[in-house]
Amino acid sequence: MAIQKNDWVRSYSAGVWRVLSEVPPHYEMRTSPDQPKELYDGPLFIVKRLVNNKWKRAFEMEAAHAAFIKPLNKADTKKLETFISQNDGIPDEFAFFERPLQCILNIGFGLKRKSDLKKLRDEVAATLGDDLSKGVSAPAIAKAISSTSFAALCNESPQSGTLQFINFNYEIRRRELIYREMNALNF
Repeated sequence: MAIQKNDWVRSYSAGVWRVLSEVPPHYEMRTSPDQPKELYDGPLFIVKRLVNNKWKRAFEMEAAHAAFIKPLNKADTKKLETFISQNDGIPDEFAFFERPLQCILNIGFGLKRKSDLKKLRDEVAATLGDDLSKGVSAPAIAKAISSTSFAALCNESPQSGTLQFINFNYEIRRRELIYREMNALNF
C-alpha cells in the first residue's frame, strides 16, 4: 500500500503519526565541490505525531524515510478512532501544532588553532554575503569554502571545528536543499 498525505502511520519514532507531505526529490548533501550529484534515496515524508505508544498526547514533527513508515494495523486504527472521539479539543490542537524542521549540513575542518574557527566563519560569511539569508545550496557553500584560506583543511582529520548550515522545512530549489543559517561549532 502506497503512503498518502493524511494517512495515519507508525514511523521509526514511537507513536502514531499523520503524513503531512512528501518531500520533493532532491540531491544528497555534499560537502565538497568534487562530490557528484546523487538523488536522495527517498521517498521522504514529513510526519506529525498525535500520540506516543502509551496513547498520550505527544505532538511532534519529523521527516521519515518511507522504509520506516508503516500503515496502522486494524487494532491501532480502532484505538485511534476511540482516542479522537474521547478527546475533544485535541484534534484541533493537533491541526494547529507546527514546529519548523531543520535539516543540518555539518562540514568539518581540521583547524590548527581554536581561534581559527571564528576566522573560518568570517571568511565563509564574507564570501556568501547576503546570499545566505536568501538561501544557498550545498554546491554554493562548497564553492565559498574552497575560496577561503581554510579550504585545504575541509573534511580533514582530526576534526576540530565545524561549520553547520541549516535548512528549514526541506526548502528545495532545483533539487538542491537550501540553507539559510550558519553556525560555527568548536568540535
